[in-house]
Amino acid sequence: MYTYMKGMLYCLHCNEETEHTITYEGDTIKRIKCEKCGTELEINEESAKKNFTEEFIERILTKPQRMTEELQKDITDFLFSLPARIITKPYRLLGEVKDIAKSKKKNEE
Repeated sequence: MYTYMKGMLYCLHCNEETEHTITYEGDTIKRIKCEKCGTELEINEESAKKNFTEEFIERILTKPQRMTEELQKDITDFLFSLPARIITKPYRLLGEVKDIAKSKKKNEE
């Protein structure tokens, strides 16, 4: 069963924050589509598993669910920590992706 959610996200093609439709299958993100330019990102779990560790993919796909649980547990702490997390998360994620890529390259050599 698919569910849909609207949200404001940064679009790399529009180069600005635009409304996106996020498609879920259960608790897993399947697709993200920019409503302004129509750019669509489809999440192919099998393809992602080939390039990243299963644990990393699982964390990305379940992030919305985990954030909802945090919000329900303690809204004040969640709201105070959110601005810093929004700023630092892309950098932390990029670091993890680089580490995975380096590790994968070493294993292939």
